[in-house]
Amino acid sequence: MLTDLSKTRSIVFDLDGTLYVCPQLGKQIEEAAVELVAESRGVSRERGREILARARSRLTEIFEEQPTLTRTCIELGIEIREFHQMLQYRVRPEQYLDHDPVLVALLDSLREQCDLYIYTNNSLPLSHKILSLLGVEEMFARIYTIEFGQAPKPDPEAFRRVLEDIGGPPESFLFVGDRAAIDLKLPAHLGIPTLLVGETADLLQIHKLLGIIP
Repeated sequence: MLTDLSKTRSIVFDLDGTLYVCPQLGKQIEEAAVELVAESRGVSRERGREILARARSRLTEIFEEQPTLTRTCIELGIEIREFHQMLQYRVRPEQYLDHDPVLVALLDSLREQCDLYIYTNNSLPLSHKILSLLGVEEMFARIYTIEFGQAPKPDPEAFRRVLEDIGGPPESFLFVGDRAAIDLKLPAHLGIPTLLVGETADLLQIHKLLGIIP
């Protein structure tokens, strides 16, 4: 939902799939979840993969939208802390991510007019590592990770806490993400402007709406 952004003061970005796109890293995260499910059940990795897929399918039928990997693991009785410890142990973003001068320039021009934030289901250590690799860690006023809300997006209470911590009326926000149901549904419901993106170049839409570029 895009409206007049003249009152925008705070831009809240999702991280994975929004500020960068990396299928290989997504696969590493998926495989870490498979390994954790297999270990928790005492079964093979292939059996763990089947259990994870069935749980995700079941949640999709219930909520009519595909759940996040974190939410799926919670459904299987795996604690958030366990899941993110596994990610820190198994996921290696340095194998795939590097300094992104285009992203740096895009965000640097935005923060001249607005405060920038991250709201992600990642843990704080992994988020810091990814942002540092991309070269944009210092661009954000605050990073809201799974530790802050203690529940994965789209959790209404965690979302409310993010809004209250930043402060400001609905029209002062813009939420940016690559998954409508996960990143943008809750803000859109409150009348907050949102932007769905599929690649870094899509972030230029923000600059146009803010009048930074014609």
